[in-house]
Amino acid sequence: DGQAVVYDVGRGVVLASLAKCPGLISSVAGAVIGGKDDDNASSFVAVVTGSDEGTIRLHSLPSGRDEPALLAERNFDSSPVVSAVIHPSSDDQAVRMIVATRNGKIALVKYRLAGGERGALETVFELTRQGKEKEDVYTAGALHPDGLIYAAGTDEGTIFIWDLKTKALAGTLESDDQQSIDCIAFSENGYHVATSSSAPSTAIQIWDLRKLQSIATIHPNGSDGNGDGDGKEDGQSGDDANGNTRVDIGRISSVAFDPSGVFLAYSGEGGTKVCMVKNVEDVVCALIPSKTKGRKSKKKDEAGPFRGGVVWGGV
Repeated sequence: DGQAVVYDVGRGVVLASLAKCPGLISSVAGAVIGGKDDDNASSFVAVVTGSDEGTIRLHSLPSGRDEPALLAERNFDSSPVVSAVIHPSSDDQAVRMIVATRNGKIALVKYRLAGGERGALETVFELTRQGKEKEDVYTAGALHPDGLIYAAGTDEGTIFIWDLKTKALAGTLESDDQQSIDCIAFSENGYHVATSSSAPSTAIQIWDLRKLQSIATIHPNGSDGNGDGDGKEDGQSGDDANGNTRVDIGRISSVAFDPSGVFLAYSGEGGTKVCMVKNVEDVVCALIPSKTKGRKSKKKDEAGPFRGGVVWGGV
């Protein structure tokens, strides 16, 4: 509905509700600017949102109890924003963002906090792939933790790895199923990247970024990609070939590495699973929403759909 809510994951509290933006929010990300010390009066939380109408908004959440403020707004493109993230080079001089849109545009955008005219989101540079036979259609994007690499997924299952320092294409990854890439996540150590589509029966792939090679494939709902051959449709649970209970989480909506890079969590409409990165068949836990109670459902005892993403919190 165009509304964004900011949470403090560590404390489990709502920090602010941001003003509605034009269209539906398609991307949201935040970062602490000016230091992470709660006592630092000059620090604030910057939140960037992107909409399906191509609008990006930059908000500030000052420390203390001040109300959030809309710093700047720009109709970046008529195409939906698929990813908007705060760049780690942001400081007390400027907030920098990487924005990707569905029509194949990736840009570094800057908002000046000091030393220049405030109020405008200016484009520093754009990334364009040379010699392409047709226009790229981006469906997802993610920024490497060091801020030097950006990954953009396309509607044909290709992942472009961009070097932001040289502004050149550093590599290309091709998913096995060639489905639209809807989820991308880097590990905190920067060695691995996970990708997946939200299409039915689609696998998750983990890539070694240093070798630009796929090192593991995860079939979230069965080893054959469709329920271990038990006759179940996607989104249903059953028993696998060994008689063990299989939990089907449906279409994948989000993937995320834990801060150590040891575990990978992946979420679907039916819940979340967590596996070991070095042994993806080792599912350490499955988090499934409780059964629907007190309201009508299409099926008896059907669990309510889990449509959110997955975020690793602090401890």
